[in-house]
Amino acid sequence: MSEKIKAIVLTSASGSSDFSNLQIKEENYPKIEKDDQVIVRIKAAGLNFAELMQRQGFYKPAQKTPYTPGFEASGVVEEIGTAVTDLQVDDRVIVFNGSGMWKEVVCLSRSNLIKLPESMSFENGAALMVNYLTAYQILFRMVSIKPGDVVLIHMAAGGVGFAATQLCKTIKDVTVIGTASAAKHDAIKQNGVAHCIDYTQEDYVQEVKKLFPLGIDVVLDPLNGENAIKGYDLLRPFGRICHYGAASITSESRSFMNAFKAWWKCLSVTSLDIINHNKSVSGYHLGFLMNNPSCVEQTHKDILHLLEMYQKGQIKMQIDSTYVFSKIGEAMKRMHSRLNVGKIILKPDSEVEKEEGPANVEQVTVATEQKVEQCPVEQVQHEQKSPEEVARSENTEANKELTQSEFIEHETSKLAPIADEPKHADENGQQSEHLVEEQTPSNDQAEQHQSEESQINENKDQ
Repeated sequence: MSEKIKAIVLTSASGSSDFSNLQIKEENYPKIEKDDQVIVRIKAAGLNFAELMQRQGFYKPAQKTPYTPGFEASGVVEEIGTAVTDLQVDDRVIVFNGSGMWKEVVCLSRSNLIKLPESMSFENGAALMVNYLTAYQILFRMVSIKPGDVVLIHMAAGGVGFAATQLCKTIKDVTVIGTASAAKHDAIKQNGVAHCIDYTQEDYVQEVKKLFPLGIDVVLDPLNGENAIKGYDLLRPFGRICHYGAASITSESRSFMNAFKAWWKCLSVTSLDIINHNKSVSGYHLGFLMNNPSCVEQTHKDILHLLEMYQKGQIKMQIDSTYVFSKIGEAMKRMHSRLNVGKIILKPDSEVEKEEGPANVEQVTVATEQKVEQCPVEQVQHEQKSPEEVARSENTEANKELTQSEFIEHETSKLAPIADEPKHADENGQQSEHLVEEQTPSNDQAEQHQSEESQINENKDQ
């Protein structure tokens, strides 16, 4: 096929504020070179904090530039290799890889595709992989969450935070403490957070100690830096902390020297310390797992289990906003500025032009799915205003005509320098909507996950 396709390309690792190292470039339409490959036209892709770190050069393992970022996307099959027998042209699929998903068309091995349920939108499909798989594997494979646990979730209004909260609520009597700015407390409460802490105004360590003087059971730490030490110290004996990010180390307003200082303050304990404290420390890095052949089978099982949970209404993605590829800088700035609640979605400009016309390609507000009466959060999502509308209602008359980019600049200018305090990037977005119905899990539900996965594995047609 002689068609040219467009892709977002990271030309160099840099923290430049103009995002000039992210460019739209043309490429040839891909060709199937192996029998097990599949060509997919991308309809929606996810934006994650890890990709912000890649742009700045802080993400490991680092790829040699130039390359196209993007861990996750969803789309429609256009061509299949001769060895692929369980997919057809026009099938809807979720695609994932260590990079390369921010293109109009991608070519991947069959093992990097999962069929997208008919009940799931492309936006929700693009919001599932990184955030929900991360939250699921941390909770059920790393810290082994169990009934009655008290869990601290940082960045509870972000992508992984929303997912982790919903997954915690599938286990009986789990109590979730969530950190987020005050404006997002209503959203995270409706998502299942029992105790909300405004990290911008309160010392979350002291607030947690007031609530649970004897300590808590689990900390999900995407912050690192000195927050890793604080989280470890909040654990009671038999407590578990899992580190899976570095949001307090990397930020648009943070220099390399400030990042180094934050890194220097990371948790440092010896094996003897861990023995004496009776605590567990673990780390999680999805990027490494994606490139590890020994993890492919387990990853597929976990994704299939999450899709079943979605179809049962146990999880529901929260979509914050959607940007076209050509506005990738604005999308990243929104995440860095902690303005998003849930997942930020990217779409090829050509796809949006087909749907909405060229006049509406700057930002697209994603319509939520059919309203569910049992879910008050769903009602909030339907009534959620766009950033421009929020700006008009919350700012002065002088700000009424703000554009999307001006609004982001305006809000960013009000933030205190991140170098002055260890802010959580608690809005580094992720998912669409929320729980469809109230879940009433049984005491042994945590133990049932393994048996459910076995059943899924038997029935999978992926």
